Amino acid sequence: MTTPQRLETVRRLQTAMATAYTTMGAWCLLHPPSVLALGFTPTYLAMCNTTTSLFVRCFGAQAMTCGLVLGTSTMTPFSFTAFGVAMVPYLMWNYWFGIGPGRGMVTSLMWMDFVGNVFFGAGSLYCAKLLREQEEEEEDKRKAK
Repeated sequence: MTTPQRLETVRRLQTAMATAYTTMGAWCLLHPPSVLALGFTPTYLAMCNTTTSLFVRCFGAQAMTCGLVLGTSTMTPFSFTAFGVAMVPYLMWNYWFGIGPGRGMVTSLMWMDFVGNVFFGAGSLYCAKLLREQEEEEEDKRKAK
């Protein structure tokens, strides 16, 4: 892959991740009842109240902020790696409430959250790899001169 191709791939993945974060965050912020209804089983949905709705809105605002920062930042290999590693707790959450001890609290749509978290983690690590390759290529060119 050439340097322009690497950079274009990184740009596209970064834009996709930023768009997904911002869009899903906006959904949580603007319409928490639908998020709760799709996300929690009827047993747990019955326990949801205005505080739960507030927490979903706060989560949405944070996700939108993350998406906006991701979409407007110049990411480095280190920052992409850190972002990818930061997905590990989310994957643990997916395990815990999807197939682990917390099973039954969330709906079967949990698989979509898992896929999204894998995309964010793997996409970030792939972008970091591409940027490292680009840096190594530039360093090799400098040494050759």
